[in-house]
Amino acid sequence: MDRLKEYKIAHRGLGEGVHSFEFVMDDSFFGCFEATTGTKGKVNAKVDIVKSSLLMEVRMKIEGIVKAICDRCLEELDLPIGGEMNLYVKYGEREEGNDDDFIVLAQDEDYLDLSEPLYEVYMLNYPLRVVHPEGECNEEMEHVLEELTMEENDKIDPRWDELRKLINNN
Repeated sequence: MDRLKEYKIAHRGLGEGVHSFEFVMDDSFFGCFEATTGTKGKVNAKVDIVKSSLLMEVRMKIEGIVKAICDRCLEELDLPIGGEMNLYVKYGEREEGNDDDFIVLAQDEDYLDLSEPLYEVYMLNYPLRVVHPEGECNEEMEHVLEELTMEENDKIDPRWDELRKLINNN
């Protein structure tokens, strides 16, 4: 059974002009991709396809909230996600050196699969560092971090100074 079937659009039946679609990326969607397995949340996607005789422009916009783990205190938080991306779909054979913003469909393909591009928009807009807003982290963990963080006044092992000298001589 194809768990991503609902993200496929029968493009042959679309006439020229603008066509709008809405999708929901939820736990079952994220479970289909290795990097997001276990992700909880709901992200709404609005997709507009502008179809002409030569190609299709696909405009994707996502917005929603997923559960994430704070990199500082390891507590769960609601992380807002949002972003957009435009792609172009053309018909023909796969060419060497295709651009990243083009999808090439063979003449005999009936469906345009948007699951991968929607996943891409999500991943490109997921922040590199996830932290609570200032002052909202777990206080107990904040105290542990303060204790373990080295103060500038702390005595540094003199061996490190000798190693720094070796590096700076290159």
